[in-house]
Amino acid sequence: MLDKAIAEFLESKKQDFLKKKNKGNVSDEDKQSFILESENKYSLENWLIDASKRAKQLSLTSHPAKFVHPNAKTSSVIAHAKQENDGLLRSGNVDVQLDIFGNAAALDVEKFLRVRLQDGKTVLQHLEENTGVIQEQFTIEGIDYKKVRDDFMRVKSSDLNQTSEKIKQVYFPVGNAYHLLSILNSSGIIYKLKSEVNGLRFSEENKQLREALKKANPQPMQGTISDLYGLVALGYGGTKPQNISTLNNQNGGVSLLLPSLPPNLSKRKVQPPKKDFFDSCLWDGLFQSDFEAFHEVLTWRKNNKKIRDKRDDIVLNAIAKVKRLIESIRDIHVGWSDSETYNGLLRWQKIWLDEQYADIRHDKSLNDDYLTKAQSYFSNWFINHYKSVIKDSKLLGDDDIQHVKKVLNDEQVLLK
Repeated sequence: MLDKAIAEFLESKKQDFLKKKNKGNVSDEDKQSFILESENKYSLENWLIDASKRAKQLSLTSHPAKFVHPNAKTSSVIAHAKQENDGLLRSGNVDVQLDIFGNAAALDVEKFLRVRLQDGKTVLQHLEENTGVIQEQFTIEGIDYKKVRDDFMRVKSSDLNQTSEKIKQVYFPVGNAYHLLSILNSSGIIYKLKSEVNGLRFSEENKQLREALKKANPQPMQGTISDLYGLVALGYGGTKPQNISTLNNQNGGVSLLLPSLPPNLSKRKVQPPKKDFFDSCLWDGLFQSDFEAFHEVLTWRKNNKKIRDKRDDIVLNAIAKVKRLIESIRDIHVGWSDSETYNGLLRWQKIWLDEQYADIRHDKSLNDDYLTKAQSYFSNWFINHYKSVIKDSKLLGDDDIQHVKKVLNDEQVLLK
């Protein structure tokens, strides 16, 4: 029994034939003649003989040369690359079908070979494997199955064994010599990319969301409209895309090129801390003058209001520098701390430095008491780094340390 898919293919060919013949005023007698002609022309026996003979006009390939130059004529190339998880977009790592190039008038042969039978395999796959299924289908009176199969399989061979001067050539070093390589494009990957891009841009979710937004009073909806910008359309074959390849013809000769420009990176004046703000963003040089001025006050060995105010001003000046750093980090895009890069940053510091937490900074039940912790951390940082920078730090007494902490505690609002 003839496979349903093959029967439907032949019936479709008959109907196309009759549509072309029955244009204009056609007599009933002629119509009947055309029906008989179509029945004869597209009977399985006659179709197999005719199609198998024309198969030699086509060649299966993974890299059609005409994608490089429309007049290039080369051997048929089928790349057999192994799939590996190497992160490369290349032959073998992308599941694509083989393309076909050759005489455009024989493309109906290619369509027949791509017909998928009831078991899911194509006619070509069955012929390649020489299955019992295809032998049963093609073993009919008047048909030499072996000859028909051999003729069809010529789509996977080439009478040529050459490259073309119209293709770009490169010399590639191999040991102490060179190989001359012809650079070809994988049409399967080209149009797989187009398929993926179109699937993203014209998905059902995108269509529904766009239609909803067009309404005069759009209702609230959940979802995201996905799109890609900066795409370039490339045309192959001009008005005759069928002369380039089958895949090119199926896509109207138009493929898509993703933008390959370097990204626009905004320079950061300050780098967010990955683990701790005080270790990563505060450096001794920024506070050198404050430490020296603080030490000078201590050397006066006086304890009056003027001296205490001077000491307080120095500490407050240091806090102002910290505040400017905090504001610079907060100016970075909202949510920067969500990146895996900043997984090691303490939660209270994320609340302190990332503007996505601005709404909870006033609520102690939610903000991890970040102000108290910031004041305590900076007090210890200032005192310890003063001792590190000023080697003669014996003048710093316990009273001075407690006073510095008191000033920072009183003025912790500056760290908000």
